[in-house]
Amino acid sequence: MANKRRLKKRRASWLRRAGAGDKRILETEFREESLLIAQKIKARCDARGLLPGQFAAAWVLANPLVSSVIVGPRTLAHLEQVYGAVDLVLGPDDEAFVNALVVAGHSSSPGYNDPAYPFFGRPL
Repeated sequence: MANKRRLKKRRASWLRRAGAGDKRILETEFREESLLIAQKIKARCDARGLLPGQFAAAWVLANPLVSSVIVGPRTLAHLEQVYGAVDLVLGPDDEAFVNALVVAGHSSSPGYNDPAYPFFGRPL
């Protein structure tokens, strides 16, 4: 129960920032499932001495169909934290970890796919 309260408090904090009131973001990103996934990714990063932003950017760059990452830092310090992703090499275990959390090509909310943004997944 305490975990659920903590998630609600964190969600409320995030909603005061970017995306406040944005229907699509509220439906696809700021859901309990998404927040639980973010906690699992953070725990994995903490165990490996990585920042979640580094892991996320490196994961995107590991996709051979992607040539760059667009980040949206709020501060210069946030941007500088992501720089470590350039030299970070993720292995098959990292890909399997993320795939176990989120079905490739889908949002983190099972069953929801925004028809305005069709998905194709990652190449195998």
